Amino acid sequence: MTNETTRAEGMDAVFMDSIRPAQEMRKDRRHFLISAAGVLGAGAVGLFADVLIDNMNPGKAVEALGAPIDVDVSKMEPGQLILAEWKKKPIWILKREAWMLKTLSEPSLLRRLKDPESKQNQQPASKFINGNYRALQPEMFIAVALCTHMQCIPDYRPAPHTVTPWWPGGFHCACHGSMYDFSARVIEGSPAPLNIPVPPYYWKTPMVAHIGEMNGSGLDKNWTPDIW
Repeated sequence: MTNETTRAEGMDAVFMDSIRPAQEMRKDRRHFLISAAGVLGAGAVGLFADVLIDNMNPGKAVEALGAPIDVDVSKMEPGQLILAEWKKKPIWILKREAWMLKTLSEPSLLRRLKDPESKQNQQPASKFINGNYRALQPEMFIAVALCTHMQCIPDYRPAPHTVTPWWPGGFHCACHGSMYDFSARVIEGSPAPLNIPVPPYYWKTPMVAHIGEMNGSGLDKNWTPDIW
């Protein structure tokens, strides 16, 4: 490693420390949120979906696989991640904190992303997810919770520096080490080739996300990324 590289990574680490909250980000609550997110893994999502489908007749089951869902986020706390299920896929809903949003536009992160502007989109009519936030409401991030490498469910890592000294936090796939930021944009050096897809959705009310179609039109209700 060259001196220049060492200095650059050192500057990144100093920068990331400067944008962390003054307190240690409510450690007890974060420990709970991380643990809760870990429990709701692939097994839990798959079990829920199987039980749901088994209790429906075949016609309704087929319809349910592509039916939009509503998610109420009114009780979510800043920094909290919850899982929903759409088309038998796990869906992240993350209420991002102000410091998380700030990391998304910092040069120290942007230069490490494979596709910082999400030009390799995997979703239809994708103008609404362009930019650093990849969301209709900056603080509320919604994405398909599957790594674009081998479709494992990445871990939610809200604390900076947990994987590398310069990493601001985000999502980390324990299967093969892929890293993503708080907008699920993949970081250079990860085996994952693409940013994690954002499903079609819109906000029915400021607190209720309608996931599975856009603007209530019924369009894109059965959309599936090519990578699947």
